[in-house]
Amino acid sequence: MAEGPRVAAGRVPVVLHLCAPNQRPVQVTTDLSGFWARHYPAIARELRRRYPKHAWPDDPAHAAPPTRAPLRKG
Repeated sequence: MAEGPRVAAGRVPVVLHLCAPNQRPVQVTTDLSGFWARHYPAIARELRRRYPKHAWPDDPAHAAPPTRAPLRKG
């Protein structure tokens, strides 16, 4: 998704609260393409160290969603 969603017949952008894997917000934006281009590389670099098991694609605007790993029983 290059642009964020819009409501009111495309006139009003939705405010997106982008969260880290711990569900805490790391960015609030209405410009999703600007976030991917300007802010994501620095945020991903920082979060990649804290959450190495999560997928951090180099081009998130065009990346396929990661597949879910099967749940472990035990």
